[in-house]
Amino acid sequence: MLHKTMLHYVDQRDQQRLERLKNNIEVYLQYEPVTGVQDIPLTAWQRLTFYSHRMDFQQMSSMVPRLMERFKNRRALPPADEFEARVSLLTPDGKVVYGPTLTKSCTKLPIIENGREIAQIGYHPLSELQEQTDIEFAESQFKLLTIGAVFITFFAVILLWPFGNHILTPVRQLNRAVHRLAGGDLSVRLEAKRKDELGALQRDFNHLATTLEAAQTSRNQWIADISHELRTPLTVINGSIEAMHDGIRPLNQENLQIVQKEVAVLQRLIEDLYQLSLSDVGALQYSMQSVDLAEVVQQSIDALENKARQKSIVIESDILCESWVYGDSSRLMQLVTNLLSNALNYTDAIDHHGQQGKVLIDLQARGGKYCLRIADSSPGVTEQELSHLTDRFYRTDPSRNRRTGGAGLGLAMVSQIAAAHNAKLTIQHSQLGGLQVEIEFDQEEQK
Repeated sequence: MLHKTMLHYVDQRDQQRLERLKNNIEVYLQYEPVTGVQDIPLTAWQRLTFYSHRMDFQQMSSMVPRLMERFKNRRALPPADEFEARVSLLTPDGKVVYGPTLTKSCTKLPIIENGREIAQIGYHPLSELQEQTDIEFAESQFKLLTIGAVFITFFAVILLWPFGNHILTPVRQLNRAVHRLAGGDLSVRLEAKRKDELGALQRDFNHLATTLEAAQTSRNQWIADISHELRTPLTVINGSIEAMHDGIRPLNQENLQIVQKEVAVLQRLIEDLYQLSLSDVGALQYSMQSVDLAEVVQQSIDALENKARQKSIVIESDILCESWVYGDSSRLMQLVTNLLSNALNYTDAIDHHGQQGKVLIDLQARGGKYCLRIADSSPGVTEQELSHLTDRFYRTDPSRNRRTGGAGLGLAMVSQIAAAHNAKLTIQHSQLGGLQVEIEFDQEEQK
């Protein structure tokens, strides 16, 4: 490959020398006119080919007269080089005047005088290097390039090896961790100390693994909670039926009411689960229209007034006359009823100050929105429990009777309905000592 490159270089050099030879012959003929190219003396041809190695007469016109005097000098020239041995002077019809016989692969350059071709220059291109200097130069370049390539490769390996390890080591670790994660090992984590993109990728992987592990834990807890919630009423129902069947309990209205109550609990739980599953897959139906939120809130209060009296809890309300929002009236009724029922279920009849238990319902306009606030008196919850209240089946007292406190799905359903109405849900501590749930709805302009 290097010899071909060197041969190409020699050929380009010869082409430049041929062009100078052509120019020099044309200038010579201007000073020494002849009837035909065959009249050019051999010594003149030899000097022309010799001077073309470095001189172009057309670019040094002031020196041409003195050069022409040299052409008459009979002093011998140095031996012809290999270029001079491959160039020929031809007549216009192709007959060789001086130089070697031409072959088909020869190159010909015309010599023009007064607009007509008076001679030709024939040139034999090299098929391989011939001059020892060119061969030695090509070989020395080959050796130099070989040694340079070896040294460059060696130093590149030395320099790039730590850099490659710096890049590839975390990639290999990430690859192994991904395989372990795909195999079900959700506890795998990477040591993410880097500050570059690979470090960010490691941190993202750790976040993904943590999320998947939390999802698996949540799923397992979800299955366990559902099993427990379904098993409790079924156990009571089955026990009651067996007792009546065996004659341990009489088959009377009182025992049938116990069974019916447990069936109602079971039915309510299944319905809540069904509604949540529909909401998760986006299949929960909403019939959106203009709704007076104040009317919905008042209906919920009226529906639960009797329950509040039975628990000796006071319901106080401050509601706007009209609060128009865009939503589903039945779902909004479900939202308010769940919140109010939840407040009644978890509020003590006598608070920690010895006062009667209280639930406040407030609906006011604020900053272009309608703010619904439901606050209750003690007991309250801790800061840690506060952030989990909308989780499914989560309750602050897991041992508490579910028929009193519900299955822990009420606030989860409230969160889903609020999100469907683009409402902002906030749960915080109440000044009364319990919880305060606040939901902000966008106001709808009435035409």
